[in-house]
Amino acid sequence: MNERKPPEAKEYPSIPGRDSISQRDLIIDQTWQSTKLEELENALNTLVSPQRLIPTSKDASAGGMFGYRGQNDVGIFRVQIEQDVDMHQIPEDANDRMAFVIGPAAPSELKIRGETFSISQQRAVIFPSGPERLITIPKNTEHHVLIMSRRKIAECAAKLLDHDIPGFIEFDVGVDLESPTEQSWLRLLTYAETDLADPTALIRRSSPAWRQFEQSLLTGFLLSHRNAYSDALLAPRAAAVPFYVKRAEDYIEAHFTEPLSLADIAAQAGVSARSLQNGFQNFRGMTPMAFLRSLRLKQAHHQLCLADPNAASVTEIALACGFTHLGEFGTLYKRTFGVTPRETLFKRG
Repeated sequence: MNERKPPEAKEYPSIPGRDSISQRDLIIDQTWQSTKLEELENALNTLVSPQRLIPTSKDASAGGMFGYRGQNDVGIFRVQIEQDVDMHQIPEDANDRMAFVIGPAAPSELKIRGETFSISQQRAVIFPSGPERLITIPKNTEHHVLIMSRRKIAECAAKLLDHDIPGFIEFDVGVDLESPTEQSWLRLLTYAETDLADPTALIRRSSPAWRQFEQSLLTGFLLSHRNAYSDALLAPRAAAVPFYVKRAEDYIEAHFTEPLSLADIAAQAGVSARSLQNGFQNFRGMTPMAFLRSLRLKQAHHQLCLADPNAASVTEIALACGFTHLGEFGTLYKRTFGVTPRETLFKRG
C-alpha cells in the first residue's frame, strides 16, 4: 500500500496564500490559490492522486483554489477552478483510498468503469483510487471531497462486526443526498469540516482525540452508504455480555473439579451473588451453579466415552469431575444424555 506524503514547503514556493503547518498540529491544513492550473494540478497530485486538469473552454482565467485539511488516511478537501475542466484521474496501482464527492448546484459528472454519474447538491458519488476516472467540472464550482483509507474503513467495519474483513469494502457509486440517512450523514460531515477548520480544536493536538474523531467519521460513512456489509452493520446487536459473567465462566472452567459455591464464584467475578445470578439469568438463561453442573456433566460424558471400562469406574470419573453425590450425578446424567453413566462407560448407549 503506497503512503502519500504531505508536501514540503519548498515544493510550492510560487503559490501565494498558502498556509503554514504548526509543528504542534497533528493535521495537514493547507490552501493553494493560484492563477496557474498546473500549480493546482501539482498540489492535487501530491496530496490526492495522480491526475491532469484539462481545460475544456477558452476562458482567459485558468486558476483556482485547493484546500486540504486532515491526515493522509482521512482528510477533507475543497477544490474550485475558474475554468471548465476535465479532471482526468490517471489509473494507478494503489487502490487504497476512497473518495466521497459532493458537487455544487451546477452538476458535474463522473465517468468510471464505463458508467456516468451526476455530482450535485442532490447527488454525490463514491469511488476508489485505482481505476481511471474522469470528472467534468464546470468553472467556478466548488467540490467538497472526503478522502479515506480503504484499509481503515475495513478495520472500522471489523470492529463493529467483531470479525475480520477480507480485502476492501465496495460501495455503491451513486448516492441520493436527499434521503433521511444521507441528510444525517451530511450533518456529521459538516461538523467534521467545522472541527477541522478550528485552529483551537483538540483534534489538532491530541492523538486520542483525533482517533476518536476519525472513528466517528468512518463509522458514520459505513452506516450511511450501501455496501456488502450494510445489512450486518445495521442489524440489531445483542447486548454485550457483562464482564463479570465472562470472568465467572472463566473461573468455573478452570476450577470445575473443585467444590465451588456461589459465594466463591461471585467473589472471583468481583460482584455480589445476587448480581451474578441476575447476569447469568439474563445473558445465559441459567444460574451460575447450573452452568457449573452443565460443564461437569459434559466433562464426565467426555471422559466416560473415552475411558476403558476395565481400567476406570463411573465413581472415579464422577468424583474427578467435581460430583460428590453419586445418586444426583446418575439422575442428572440420565436426564441429560438419555442413558446411564454405566451404559456410556460400557459403550451401550
